[in-house]
Amino acid sequence: MDGYITSRQNQKILEACALSQKKYREEKGLFCFEGKKLLWEAAARGVPLTAVFLREDLTAEEVLPRALPAGCAVYSVSEGVYDKISLEKSPEGVFCIAKTLDKFHKFATIYYNRDFFEADAPTLLFAVSVRDPGNLGSIIRSAAAFSCGGLILSDDCADLYAPRTVRASMGTMFDFPVLTVSDVRASVEALKKDGIRVYAGALDRTAVALPDLPRGERVCALIGNEGHGLSADVTAVCDGKLFIPMSARAESLNASIAASVILYDRSIRIKG
Repeated sequence: MDGYITSRQNQKILEACALSQKKYREEKGLFCFEGKKLLWEAAARGVPLTAVFLREDLTAEEVLPRALPAGCAVYSVSEGVYDKISLEKSPEGVFCIAKTLDKFHKFATIYYNRDFFEADAPTLLFAVSVRDPGNLGSIIRSAAAFSCGGLILSDDCADLYAPRTVRASMGTMFDFPVLTVSDVRASVEALKKDGIRVYAGALDRTAVALPDLPRGERVCALIGNEGHGLSADVTAVCDGKLFIPMSARAESLNASIAASVILYDRSIRIKG
């Protein structure tokens, strides 16, 4: 242990609390998450951890993985201090801080490949204006599960490093390639120039049905905002629109569910 903290005004505690704010995360190049499972996932995937705060009723032996990165400090904190830093309703008592993952997460004006995404991956996903961190984290988790070559985000999506995003991804965001872009239309054009067929998810039964997507071509599917979908100008630059067949009892699907269905269908059809 590197110390026992009982003051809620301790500088390290104030800095940990500030990581709930996107501006501070970006300024410091750090992010935070909670839970033993995520800590073990982070250690296994080589995440550059800088600090772990353990509630005083927990011991390092029962919580910490065998190997932590060199320089990762471990602090025991009082229950009152942990309550101050925690963002969970029922916290496990394990709060972690790590450096942002610049190797896997890039920011650019438009889409580019340059071997960042999996080479010749048959499926990419493009999330546009997905604002809910839980949805974004679930999308990343599904993308990792169903052999998606990489995820593109518009820069108005939920923050990749928001604690809820990290938690919902269940650790898959730690080493999954994510490119955030500021120009969606230009990115769609760049994808097309890269030989990728781009389809806009739409509630349009005249659109291409998901099972009819070409298996032999590289495809990128666009998923839009939870409430408003994709804008007409973005849809217009795509190669076509994509519809998920469903019963008349449901008008639409949650953004993360729609992404999961698309990725799963592509995965099993291409492998089959």
